[in-house]
Amino acid sequence: MICIIALVVFGILAIFSASHRPLAKEAFECVFLRLTLRKCRTGLDVRLKSQIVGSIMGKSPTTAKFVYKHFEIFSWALVILTVLSLAYTAYGGYNYYLYGNCYGPEDTGGFCIYNALNGESVTELQTQTEGELEKPTPDTDPSIGPVDAKVTIIEFGCYSCPYSRQAQPIVQKLLDKYQNKIRFVYRDFPIDDIHKMATLHSEAANCALEQNKFWEYHDKLFTTQEVCTGGEEDPLVHIMKIAKETGLDMTQFSECLKTRKYKEEVENDFQDGIKAGVHGTPTFFINGRTIIGPKPILAFEKIIDEELKK
Repeated sequence: MICIIALVVFGILAIFSASHRPLAKEAFECVFLRLTLRKCRTGLDVRLKSQIVGSIMGKSPTTAKFVYKHFEIFSWALVILTVLSLAYTAYGGYNYYLYGNCYGPEDTGGFCIYNALNGESVTELQTQTEGELEKPTPDTDPSIGPVDAKVTIIEFGCYSCPYSRQAQPIVQKLLDKYQNKIRFVYRDFPIDDIHKMATLHSEAANCALEQNKFWEYHDKLFTTQEVCTGGEEDPLVHIMKIAKETGLDMTQFSECLKTRKYKEEVENDFQDGIKAGVHGTPTFFINGRTIIGPKPILAFEKIIDEELKK
């Protein structure tokens, strides 16, 4: 059965190196013969056995003797491990295609090879939560949907984060689909270390909230994000322009922003996020279950549907 391992290894190497193609062909022939209950006539299995045992012999003759005696068992064990590894990789790929995560819709925090290849879709904060995680609450933050909804989605986002912006159409689709079945809450998690004046944007949105224009202002910030953070215009000038376009009382808004009336509110959101284990934006909590980044809508729908059925 060592030829099956050889087929996998040489088959992959043959893609990048022509010198390995004859070995891949030989391994395929050997596997085909064994599957049809015939002996491998190429001698590849014998050569591989000799090379493996020979390499072990130089380090431990006793181990080499044991491996030689039970080589077929070791071969089968390797085949089983290879099949399981391929199956696990395929399962991870299936989950990543559907949910944007190797382990299913929820983010377990485990390593995912597909994230490593494509890059993380999240703006990360270099911090670590100490102690036990605390499940976040809606607090007094702006929300859409009934307060007593069976499912509550809490987003910790940053107005200057491109990934938070990418998630907004997904949130809107969820609100359109589930309507009064869910409650969506937005909480601030400005990452000033990476994004220019992120906290100022959050404070401005809260100033709009006191005039009952939060969601209009919220959407405008994300829609014009590249203008506000790209250096083309002073962020403060742009924030004031959005306030005017949104129809806010400019005197009240300017005073609110100048006195930093909602500085503590934004900081409270940020600290609650840290306590909940948030380390990047956007991070979503659906009845306490976590999704990190602008994942495919199926990831959200699967968790929401499961929570609605409870």
